[in-house]
Amino acid sequence: MRRTAVVLAAVVACAVGRAGAQEAPRRLSFAEAAALALQQNVGLRAAALDVAVAEAQLAQARAALSFQLALTGSYTYLQQPGQTLSFPNPFAPSPPTVTVQLPPPEANQVLLRLSAQYPLYTGGRLEAQVALAEANVRGARAALERAKQQLVFQVQQAYLQLLVARENEAASRRAVAAAEESVRVARARLAAGVAAPFDVLQAEVSLATAQQALARAQAQVGNAQSALAALVNLPLDVAIEPTDALRVQPVEGSLAEFVQRALRQRPELEELRARAEATRASIELARTGGRPNVALAAQYDWSGPTSRVASSWSVTLAVTLSLHDGGITQQRVREAELRLQQLQLLEAQTRQRVELEVRQAWWSLQQAGPELAAAERGVEQAREALRIARVRFEAGVGTSLELVSAQAQLAQAEVALAAARFNHNLARLQLLLATGAL
Repeated sequence: MRRTAVVLAAVVACAVGRAGAQEAPRRLSFAEAAALALQQNVGLRAAALDVAVAEAQLAQARAALSFQLALTGSYTYLQQPGQTLSFPNPFAPSPPTVTVQLPPPEANQVLLRLSAQYPLYTGGRLEAQVALAEANVRGARAALERAKQQLVFQVQQAYLQLLVARENEAASRRAVAAAEESVRVARARLAAGVAAPFDVLQAEVSLATAQQALARAQAQVGNAQSALAALVNLPLDVAIEPTDALRVQPVEGSLAEFVQRALRQRPELEELRARAEATRASIELARTGGRPNVALAAQYDWSGPTSRVASSWSVTLAVTLSLHDGGITQQRVREAELRLQQLQLLEAQTRQRVELEVRQAWWSLQQAGPELAAAERGVEQAREALRIARVRFEAGVGTSLELVSAQAQLAQAEVALAAARFNHNLARLQLLLATGAL
């Protein structure tokens, strides 16, 4: 027994040490959780890189409008023997031929060329490429904004789920405490001879049911903490303690105002408008295939053997015009115009979907208001019913069944109130997300 006591003491000390070594709970508010997710979410970083890529492509398109300057240098080593020339001797019969030995060319050859080129006229091709890149940047930024709002919605929804899970846990704890008190009173009444054993058994069954509900509520809290930690890129085993309560926030505005706001600022519609602008620029870009290109080029050369480098320069005005390309330009224009029509239809469909989402979120919010008021009244009535049932039971005029039923009804009413608050907050978030204002 002494050895067992020593082992148990060591285990308890080890457990206490591990508990002390665990990190303190991470306190987070609604705004802090959203900000943390926007800073650390991996998927959002990928969307931000899409914006950076589009901006780099825009810089490239703008750079093509300026002149291009290049410097080229080369060194060549020639390995050629000298040449021997033989021709008849015109002055004397002997020797019959005259031979002349030419020296080999100098082996070291150098070239240094400075060239400049400037597009005078491209038929609008470079300007169309810039417009296309600008539209792509706007579309990438709109996609990033949409990803941000989706992420904030997911984070705040997970935060609300953690709040409602903690509310359910608190309600379950109160139900367990009330059931334990009922068991104590029932046992005292049984000992005094004023109650039957069935009352004690019924109270103990109610206690066991409340303890099971508490275990489920605690598991829901753990799952909600892990889900929120994953969204804000925290360790999944961290304990998150929310600093905000599950309160109802009012929403001001009419349905027509929310619809107009959504059609004006939803990121999906902005992205489609940017894609349409990019397609219009691609139409103009395709049309430039049948227009002339005029470019001005100049170059200055230093070339020749190293012993006698010579310089030269030239200026070139080049005009290029495609006379016949087999209909490629025409079909490219037609393809871009068809894509524009497709985007216009998609925008109309998206506008209808956006308005539908706003209306659905609005009516969900309208439904959540009366449900919340009814849930609050239900909690008040359940508390009063429990008070009366407890007084009747302690006075000996009520039964244990009345008391147990009143306790169960209060626990259900508190859970329903937490769910109604969650639904009201969720409907509010859905309305803000639908209007593009989250």
